[in-house]
Amino acid sequence: MNEAGATPDELITTVAKRAEFLSALSSGPVRKRNLRDELNLSRSTVYKAVRELQEYDLVDRTENGLTLTLAGRILEAEYNSFHDHVADVCRTRHLLSILPTDCEIPIDLIEEAEVVLAERHAPNHPVQSFEKMVLEAEYVRGLSPVALPQYVDLFYERSVSEGMDADLVLERPVVEYLVTDYSDQLQEALEAGGLSVWETEVTLPFGLIVVEGTHDSVGVVVYDKRGELRGLITNNTPQAVAWGRETFERCRDDATLVGSE
Repeated sequence: MNEAGATPDELITTVAKRAEFLSALSSGPVRKRNLRDELNLSRSTVYKAVRELQEYDLVDRTENGLTLTLAGRILEAEYNSFHDHVADVCRTRHLLSILPTDCEIPIDLIEEAEVVLAERHAPNHPVQSFEKMVLEAEYVRGLSPVALPQYVDLFYERSVSEGMDADLVLERPVVEYLVTDYSDQLQEALEAGGLSVWETEVTLPFGLIVVEGTHDSVGVVVYDKRGELRGLITNNTPQAVAWGRETFERCRDDATLVGSE
């Protein structure tokens, strides 16, 4: 490499173009002829790639064959991480595209996440997955910009009859809907002591459920502008669950407890 070195864009291009070579060398030295066989490429292609990687100081020659330099090893690992994140975005992009562009969704949520879509012939799949999370929970934290009848019945049954604890932050119109159409059930659930409801003036960009029990997990419920359920993104990694708890607590801190007067 010349004294000026490589620009970041040049390195990114080279690493992406030669990712399979970097990956093949990530476990240790490999002789050039073995590299050709492993990648099933022609001699000229391998020589050209190796020469290019050497020019950028990503590969070095040793007695035992070609090996990654420290720079090559770092960039190989970083490229794999970036590639995995791109794959996670690809899997979730249909739902992410529905959410507001300024929505605070971290990579921790979509990394290793499961996606359940409301498809034409199976529109209730997200609801079923949501119900499963609640049914298996001992304690639920939730945010919701809408009130589906299935949600009302589910939380009423679990909190009143089965002793599940739940803290919910709901948009003001949702609370008004519950007070008007489900007054008796809401009052009974609140008096039973397991359910607490907060009212927020904030427009929530998505629904959120954080469950604790045998398996802690978090789910983001995606609705379109008409309030129709489009899908669910779930994750059970500690980082994702921690984000869910922090998001809920931040919303609850700015909300008003229903029935506190």
